Amino acid sequence: MVIWRVIRGFFKGLWRGLSFFNKAVMTLVPLAVTLYLVVIVALAFNQVAPDPIPERAALLINPTGALVENPTPLEPIEALMQDSAGEVLVFRVKKAIKKAAEDERITALVLDLKALNGPSISHVQELKSAVEAFQSSGKPVIAVGDYFSQSQYLLASQADHILLHPEGGIDVSGFAVYRNYVRELLDNVYLTMNVFRVGESKSAVEPYLRDDMSSLERGVVSQWLGDVWGSYTGLVEAPRQMESGFVDQFINEFPDRLEISGGDAAALMLEAGFVDELVTHRRRDEMLADWVGATDDEGLWVSVSVNDYLAAWESENDAAETKPRIAVVPIEGELIPGESGRGFAGSDTVVAQLERALEQTGLRAVVLRINSPGGSVFASEVIRQKILEIQTLDIPVVASMGSVAASGGYYIAADADEIWAHASTITGSIGVFAAFPTVEKLYEWAGVTPDGVSTSSLATAARLDTGVSDTGRRIINSMISNVYNDFVTLVAAGRGKTWDEINGVAGGRVWSGEDALAVGLVDSLGGLQAALDAAASLAKIQSFDTLYIGTPISAEQRFFEQVGKELGQASLPGGSVLDRLSQQLAPFIRLSDSLQDPAGMYLRCLECGEF
Repeated sequence: MVIWRVIRGFFKGLWRGLSFFNKAVMTLVPLAVTLYLVVIVALAFNQVAPDPIPERAALLINPTGALVENPTPLEPIEALMQDSAGEVLVFRVKKAIKKAAEDERITALVLDLKALNGPSISHVQELKSAVEAFQSSGKPVIAVGDYFSQSQYLLASQADHILLHPEGGIDVSGFAVYRNYVRELLDNVYLTMNVFRVGESKSAVEPYLRDDMSSLERGVVSQWLGDVWGSYTGLVEAPRQMESGFVDQFINEFPDRLEISGGDAAALMLEAGFVDELVTHRRRDEMLADWVGATDDEGLWVSVSVNDYLAAWESENDAAETKPRIAVVPIEGELIPGESGRGFAGSDTVVAQLERALEQTGLRAVVLRINSPGGSVFASEVIRQKILEIQTLDIPVVASMGSVAASGGYYIAADADEIWAHASTITGSIGVFAAFPTVEKLYEWAGVTPDGVSTSSLATAARLDTGVSDTGRRIINSMISNVYNDFVTLVAAGRGKTWDEINGVAGGRVWSGEDALAVGLVDSLGGLQAALDAAASLAKIQSFDTLYIGTPISAEQRFFEQVGKELGQASLPGGSVLDRLSQQLAPFIRLSDSLQDPAGMYLRCLECGEF
């Protein structure tokens, strides 16, 4: 009995302890989570009111995520679940650098690009003018990093001083365009991809028809890819005071050079002139403190972020706008009907932005900033019609091409009063294709025989189970030929050339901006500022204010994005296998999402990536 009372007492005590623990957990955990969320919300709200600009500080350019020219509208839950790698508006970075160049409180510009996804060559070309303005003020520009990707280094190379960690490195290896050809795969899974195209260079559908790149496509890609790579090397070699062609020579000799250096990649980059000094983090901070000329209570150099600097600057300079205005409307991503989303420019959203531009007081011109490989024929035409409507109001429209403005991206630019492009812009691709899958081979393999009756041949012209009949092929070929003829006709009218002249440079062929100028597809080479100046000249105004009309972002989205950042959502490591796999699959997923044209016809350049 004594033993039983001891055992019973033990378990009763254990049960009371577990009950107490359970109550404590059920009470304290929700309380702790609630308190945590309150702190996060307070931090998010605190971001709205940044501190005043310090008397002496560096402007810190440390973007997290991708540089974009138009923000992505997100639902609140999407904004909350984003990790810290979001979007950074390139025009705000450019504006901050230019304003800081004239601000005596900003003593240095520091580029810390470790979390930057990109940037593209066109983004660097846009930021380059702002960096040069800062340098002309006599203040230093310093780039720091443990490791620079190829695209990050392009921006870092514009700095006066580049500091690299002794165990770090730089990836400068060149560009490559590779595509996955799936003809044999489609045969193996009994799937038929029905493809129709106009233009022998319209290679978007080649992966469905071949097992390798055609010789024609290889020649075209080699041409424009070489031009784009030439723009990259030129942008690196000039500020680093390297001889023309040095980067190519260095890449070709890299294995030999690395062996000579004993495998020390950082020392090799220093010896070759890609960086100015190899420094530890402690030494880097000491050097930055000297350049900035100010330290905080902990002895660290003082800096101010782009967002905080612009918020403080704008609060100090809130005078009413009195100059004539030129609106910049960004069109970024693949063109789809409806609303915009991440990586997509929806025709309804773009038209709404153009309408908002027309509502602005003092509007004198519109600049279309296009970063799009094209997409839906329907979406492209909806946007083009709105552009024509603006021109009937005697408001000049100038197209400014970014990294890529091809196929549908060129379609919406063709009627502009002037077209400006970077030398590295990928453009052209004037052609049309239609593509959709059918599974008649799978049905045959499985022993399924579709059969029935129809009232006409049109009723069975294209079915998932029976494929595309001769009648269907004739109809589709006729429709895409009509779209192609209209495409060439409107380009010829917009460029002041004959149909045959444009057809000779069309056929789906892709051109670099430099070559597009030579064949008359663009009017001039230059960035956004050059396009703005051209628009001002057409509008006959001497000075103007630039108004960016991007996709409106709700206060709720901004709030939840900030909360998401403060919560620190987990993301895949940049070098993980899963991350690399997701990057490989992303184009296929995006392509599937982009196939929304109601007629199934597309002005799309699939081979046009951003460089």
